[in-house]
Amino acid sequence: MVSRAGQLDMLARVAKIRADAELKRFAAFRQHFDLLDTQRRDQQSRLAGIFPHGTAFSVSEARLRVHEASGIAVEIARLHQEQQCMRPGFETARQKAVAAFGRRQVLEVLAEQERCRNRRRVTD
Repeated sequence: MVSRAGQLDMLARVAKIRADAELKRFAAFRQHFDLLDTQRRDQQSRLAGIFPHGTAFSVSEARLRVHEASGIAVEIARLHQEQQCMRPGFETARQKAVAAFGRRQVLEVLAEQERCRNRRRVTD
């Protein structure tokens, strides 16, 4: 028969496996989300550099810059939209990872407390 501490250890090992899986899932979401954010910031920097202050240019050059700016703005909007679509899944993955990690921690603490109780009973 398995002791209560042994049962808690087994549950903690299962919880660790689940927590690791949830953390990996969240890490994948986070990596993709951060990549989109970096791309969006890069595009915003490009957009800011299209119309430098104090620089004169011709009408045809202005048209080219406006055309380029509109393409960049469309890309920024697409990246923002993709992030917004990801946000609910990202938030769910974050919450599941936090819960799974907390469950693992609690089970490990309970198992350790049970082992301490068992050692005190043996010594008493």
